[in-house]
Amino acid sequence: MPNPASGDGPNPQTYTDLGNGAVRDEVTCLVWEKANPADATGDWQANYDRCASLAGSSFAGFNDWRMPTRVEMASIADVTRGSTGYPAIFTVTGGYYLTGSFWYKTILTANDPAPEDRVWGYGRNGFTSNAIIRSDAGNVTRCVRGNGSGEAAGEYAVPPPNHYTVTGSGNDATVTDNYTGLTWQQVYSSSRMAYSAAASYCSSQNTGGFSDWRVPTLNELASTVNEALVAPAIDRDVFPNTPSGCGATFWFFAAEPSLVGGEAWGLSYCDGFTGWNDLAAPTWNDFADAYVRCVR
Repeated sequence: MPNPASGDGPNPQTYTDLGNGAVRDEVTCLVWEKANPADATGDWQANYDRCASLAGSSFAGFNDWRMPTRVEMASIADVTRGSTGYPAIFTVTGGYYLTGSFWYKTILTANDPAPEDRVWGYGRNGFTSNAIIRSDAGNVTRCVRGNGSGEAAGEYAVPPPNHYTVTGSGNDATVTDNYTGLTWQQVYSSSRMAYSAAASYCSSQNTGGFSDWRVPTLNELASTVNEALVAPAIDRDVFPNTPSGCGATFWFFAAEPSLVGGEAWGLSYCDGFTGWNDLAAPTWNDFADAYVRCVR
């Protein structure tokens, strides 16, 4: 999982401008549209069709352009850049960046009289939301290609085979993600804490005999979300007892401070949405303290 180049996380975001309107991610090998339309007026279907039209016209020499998945969009977020939360190589416009990943409940209630017709979207400052209605105009997408087709629209994301390896047991257990190479604590902090205490908490841990634990970045936290689950939206066998609520007391801190208000960024495993702790009740993202699950 790429991390903001200005931070301390591993695998810093690195891109190559291909000179034909496309940008290659040198960490994930995905190829992205460099500049999405400046006119952010389309609903989800219009944006889906636009990516398909890029494929049909072999834009930049490729015929497999598509909408990105939630986790692919997470990989290019850079919340260290404030209100333009994507690397400088990309042109950033207003509106939400829509993805091809339908929200959990949209798939779950597809046959209901009034289904929750929503998709995952990313704001221009990099934060995610589960509340983007597909028929809403005023949104854009940044088309992508490479590394397969992603989950089809309307289908749950499927975890890759042998995703995790658990080592040890109890409070000393670690979980290795065999795709990102990250190793996580299986347990998390026994209580919520202030953001100012998170870094020292992780650096004091010796879980599994390791002493290089740190607070995960927002992108790294996003890589642990299981979109096919909700409350908690995480592999429950590998990460048991993860808080399952959706209120202000169920957030996990990320390493990055917030440049768009409040204090710092975090993720809620309610369904995997992210945001900054605004510290201004009553708001959806008012969490003065949060849990921490360290990574290395």
